[in-house]
Order: sequence, then C-alpha cells, then structure tokens
Amino acid sequence: MAGSRTSRAVQTDETAQDAAPETLAEPTAPRRRKYLPAEERRRQIILAAQEVFARTNLQGARTRDIAKAADVNQATLFEHFDSKEALFHAAVVEPLIEAMQGMYERLHAYQAAETTEELLKLAQASAQNHIATTAQIFPLLTASLFSDADLGKKLYREQIFPLLKQRGEVLEGLLKDDLDPEFAGVALFGILFAVAMDQIFRERNDDRAELARQLVQLSALGFLKDRDEG
Repeated sequence: MAGSRTSRAVQTDETAQDAAPETLAEPTAPRRRKYLPAEERRRQIILAAQEVFARTNLQGARTRDIAKAADVNQATLFEHFDSKEALFHAAVVEPLIEAMQGMYERLHAYQAAETTEELLKLAQASAQNHIATTAQIFPLLTASLFSDADLGKKLYREQIFPLLKQRGEVLEGLLKDDLDPEFAGVALFGILFAVAMDQIFRERNDDRAELARQLVQLSALGFLKDRDEG
C-alpha cells in the first residue's frame, strides 16, 4: 500500500511538472521602419502605388494595400497625398504624360533629315524608342484610361490627345497631301499601343529593332505589294 501511494505521488508530481506552464518568451519589439527623407519616402509610396494600381484600378485599389506595399502606415501615406485620387495622379498620370512628352520630343529629329534614307534610319531608331517606352508605360496607360470612365475620358481629352495632335503636327511636313496629320498622330499611337499589348499579354520578347523596322515599313512605305511589279 505504501509503495502504491509512493508511486501515485511520483506520477502526480511528474504530471504537475508536465502541466507547469513554460516560461514565456520575451515579447518581440515591433520592427522599426527605416528612416527615409520625405522625398524618398514619397517616391517609395509612388512606386508601390504604381504596382497596386496596375494590378487593380483606381476604384478597386485600397489605400491600406498601397501603404502595406510601401511599408508605411496609412497616416504616413496621407501625410504625402491628400487622397487616393491625388496619389493616382502622381503615380500614374504624371509619369504617363512625362513619357509621352519624351516620345513627342524625339520626333523633332525627323525635321533634320535631308534624304529619304536618312529619314527612314531616324524613323526606325525613333520607333524602337517608342515601342520600348509604350511597353514600359502600358500598365500605367491602361490603369489611367480604363480604371474609371470619366477619369479616362478627361485624361485623354485634356492630356493625351493634345500630345497626339502635336505629334501629327510634327509629321505634317512629311505626310502625303491627302493625309490628315491629326489622324496620323492618333493612328501611330494606336499601332504602338497594340504592339505593346501584344508583347505583354502574349509574354513575347521580340527583337525591338525588327519590330521598329516593320513599323516604319508599314507606316512610311505601306504594306501592299506594288501591282505594277512584274
């Protein structure tokens, strides 16, 4: 009997030891965010916003998702931008317009060409730059134009179309007399948009120099065979 009671006592002690709570680990201190100057922090938020807006759209994007992607809290985000719309303009609209202005400025090189051969060479180099730029801004372009109908219409009418019109004006001296320069500017932009969309959606990585050659061939020399040949 005594041995049995001793055995039970030992088991009870062991059970009590097993049930004893483990020593709690010291709480982990919250991770402190790296200090960044205001301008650098703003740039960090803009880059994160571009990724979020490109994945969703203006209406679907949430500021808390943007703040998380930028590794800041929402209070910090709103210290830099008054609203989600203001952030959209800074992250999407402004870079888009800047890129398109750069494309427009490169067109002025055409005016310096003295021969058709030189002109075609300049056109091919410019087209290659245009293809690269359009592919780069394609996510921002689609987000800005198609995420909100009213915003897209306003952006196109007030910002994008004037640039396309200016492009047509630059080309006016190079076009055949029966071609509308305004239409030419819009049509060339449409081709660039379609090429960029095809490259991105079909995950292609075609030689841009060859794409540019074909684009110049199409736009400058036409794509129909000469029926008088042969």
